[in-house]
Parts: sequence; C-alpha cells; structure tokens
Amino acid sequence: MPHIAVTLMKSGVRGQSPVNMIPNLYLIQQLTGRDRVYTGNTPELKVVSNRKMYLRIAASITGIAVATLLYFTLRGPNEISELTAANEKKTITLPDGSKVYMNQNSRLRYDKQLAGAERAIHLDGEAFFEVVNQPGRPFVVYANETQTQVLGTSFDVRAYAATPVEVVVMTGKVAVSHDTHKLVVTPGRKATFAAGRQPEEDANNDVNYIAWKENKFVFENTQVHDVVQTLEKFYGVKIIVTDAGIDAMHPSWSPEISNLPKLLDQLSYMTNAGWTKEGDTYKIYKR
Repeated sequence: MPHIAVTLMKSGVRGQSPVNMIPNLYLIQQLTGRDRVYTGNTPELKVVSNRKMYLRIAASITGIAVATLLYFTLRGPNEISELTAANEKKTITLPDGSKVYMNQNSRLRYDKQLAGAERAIHLDGEAFFEVVNQPGRPFVVYANETQTQVLGTSFDVRAYAATPVEVVVMTGKVAVSHDTHKLVVTPGRKATFAAGRQPEEDANNDVNYIAWKENKFVFENTQVHDVVQTLEKFYGVKIIVTDAGIDAMHPSWSPEISNLPKLLDQLSYMTNAGWTKEGDTYKIYKR
C-alpha cells in the first residue's frame, strides 16, 4: 500500500483537540496525488504526495549543505599545519615574511594570520628559522615544553620526541625557557634542555648542525671518529670503526647529503678501508 502523508488543517470546530476529533472520522479511503477527504464534523485532511514531500526535504538539505560549504570556504581554518615525512624537507614562508626550513619527520602549527600579541609557532621535530623583526611582537617557538622567544634572528630548534631540545643560534639573540629556567643564547652558542636535568648553555662545536638544510656535510681535517659520529646521528644508525689507525685519520671532505652506503664508499676510498653491514650495524675495516 502506498504511504500517505496526512496534515490536519484548521476547521470551524473550536475547542476540540485533534485527538478528540479522531473518533468522529467516519470515512477514510486510500488516496494518491492531491485527493482530499471530507467528513461531517472533522477538520479537513490534506494529503501531500510522497514525491512532493521528499523534494522539499531534499531542497532543505541541499540549502544547508551549500551554506555550510560557503561558510568554511570563505572562513577557512584558523590554524595552519605543515608536515614533513621521512626524507622530506620543506620551506615555509610565514604571514609575517619569516622563513622556516623544516627537516624531515617534523610538524609545524601556527595561526593562519599569525595574529596576536606574539607570533606563536608550535614545533614537533626540527626547523631552522629566519625571523623578520617586528618590534613589540616577539616570535615564540613552542617545542616540547620549552619556549624560544626572539624579535629578529636566525636559529635552529631540534625537538624530536624523547630527545633533548636543542636550540642553536646563528645570528641575533634568543631567550629559551622551560618551567622556571631561562637561558639567553647568542650566536655560536647552544642551549640544551633534557628531562630531569638542569638546562645547559655552551659553545656549538657542531659545524654540521644544519647540514640537513644546506644539503651538505662539511668535514675539514676532521677525525674519522668524529665523522662517524656525525653520520650516526644524522642517519640514526650504528657505525663501528674496527681499525684504530683508520679511526685516527683526519680527512677533509664536503660531500652532498646522499644515501649512507654512497657516503661510506667515499669515506672508505679516502682512508683505504672497506665497509660491510651486519644486521643493523655498519662496520668500517682496514683492507
């Protein structure tokens, strides 16, 4: 049987509810289209076709959907989120003109307009910042419960999960704080914040701290022992030099960042060595 949609309309009967009127109905027959039924003392019953009712509902839903789409299209998200995957780097220009160079496996979040009394940036991972000076509007990087505040400078923040937060300043001056601790860091210096330890501020002796940004390592008369440590840290692997003579060599070498086997081939050639991989460990040996 077809469904029938029935609407009660007002009639001349006053003081009587629709429930009380129902017993007085003495004739109902199956209707289609725009047919109507009248009874002696009941209100007029108007039947609305299913098709017409569905069209009205569909039109209402479509109107709501269009309005919602226009709202979010015109308004847009309040927060911008930038991500980099493994072996991916990205350069971002912020609304104030500052530049951010993101290292791999990192996330950056900031207000769409970078509005407010401070220019707040939230970082998970590592990024190098070149900050445009705006007097009265500090630039603040929030990373692993630390805050790095500047007005105009360039610096690197490394804040990967489960590792100490490191802030290295190239130009200008920054203030790094965590809880009640605060350090002022100047060019060529580094601040380190590790869980459960007092913060440290000392000289940055790692010339390759932004090798990922420059896409190049720099080793100038660097001991192989230190070269290997740099490669271990950068690629997240274990490298063992089995010969003391090779370990003590001081090659000068500025290779472009590439896959690790290629770099080990170059290092082995310069030191007359060989290398092999055993499980997750790389070993450099004397030929």
